[in-house]
Amino acid sequence: MYPKKWMFVLLALITLTSGYLYMQPDNPVAGKITLQGLNFHTDLQPALLEASSQGKPVFVYFRSEYCGWCKKFEEETFTNRSVARTLNENFILVSIDVNKQKNETRDFRVRGTPAEVFLDPKGTEIKRIPGYTETEVFLDTINQIAKYKEA
Repeated sequence: MYPKKWMFVLLALITLTSGYLYMQPDNPVAGKITLQGLNFHTDLQPALLEASSQGKPVFVYFRSEYCGWCKKFEEETFTNRSVARTLNENFILVSIDVNKQKNETRDFRVRGTPAEVFLDPKGTEIKRIPGYTETEVFLDTINQIAKYKEA
């Protein structure tokens, strides 16, 4: 009688554990997310520390899983080789999910997605782009900001 009971308990634990493992995010690195091959922090503070130590500006990308314009921006802009190279070489990247990170969204006064905010290494805002931006316009913007060097 006892072996059947323990078998049931073991089976229930395996089922519950497999459900938990299935629900885990695709990206196993905590505090990071990959969008179209670009690696983003998901927390601003570590990104600012990295930006300060490297003297690079920070690109903060506000997005939502359900935002059609965000998906269009990511698919068209983040896959552009020049954009990807410029972002990887010259910026510290942060992605904020407006539905999950409401405090950050409120602190930055972001009202819609997508939204892009550029910060200097100390966290001071350099530029803000509300809404969707065409790839070439975005590339021109990041090339201008990439020239920024902390005095």
